[in-house]
Amino acid sequence: MTKTPPLRAIERPKRALARHPRGRGFTLVELAMVLVILAVLGAGLLVPLGSRMDARDRQASLERLGDIQHALIGFALIHGRLPCPSTTTDPASPLYGIEDPAPCSFASEGRLPWRSLAVPATDAWGSPRTAVGDDWGGHWHYRVDPRFAEAPITAATLPSANLQIRGHDGSRITTSDSQAVAIVYSTGPNRRADGLNASYTVTAPLYQAGPPTPDYDDLLAWLGRPLLIARLAQGGRL
Repeated sequence: MTKTPPLRAIERPKRALARHPRGRGFTLVELAMVLVILAVLGAGLLVPLGSRMDARDRQASLERLGDIQHALIGFALIHGRLPCPSTTTDPASPLYGIEDPAPCSFASEGRLPWRSLAVPATDAWGSPRTAVGDDWGGHWHYRVDPRFAEAPITAATLPSANLQIRGHDGSRITTSDSQAVAIVYSTGPNRRADGLNASYTVTAPLYQAGPPTPDYDDLLAWLGRPLLIARLAQGGRL
């Protein structure tokens, strides 16, 4: 026969439960505080992520600029000259991305003839154009000295356009001995020319190069006469 436990033994657990009530949920104030903390943490993560993406795109564009310099030298080795700019604006034209026929026109700044060089049409921030009215943002700007767009380039060929590269402080980067014979630049993440690159004219061919600043994010590279002559000599073109 089963014995009934004493009444005192049954009541003790009940009193213990009474001292430990079930956990309550979050209040609206507590939930709001959690959301604010999560928002602050998320915003803190976005800044480094954006910086990493910008650094990645900048590095990719610099690598493309290096490829373009090699392609320009290769073109000169094959043809004995540098290519003319491309000024065709209609993406549907078979001449789009192809260098203009010689003699080169310098009435306005041209675009890199990417199809003639077999290189990407844009930097990492650009996108392909599909219509005449589309923006050129992200497409490479290109300028070549007229004397070096004529074949054959020889050791005696001298620049005539007086292309000059300046630093952010206005100091000369190129000199009369190291003068640029071709210039290529990207307008960077803001997709517009900055500094001296924005004030380009045929009669005042001053360009700007240097690390990014709050007012300048272009990426500019140039091909100097000494380097080009050396490469042509190495390739048996001189």
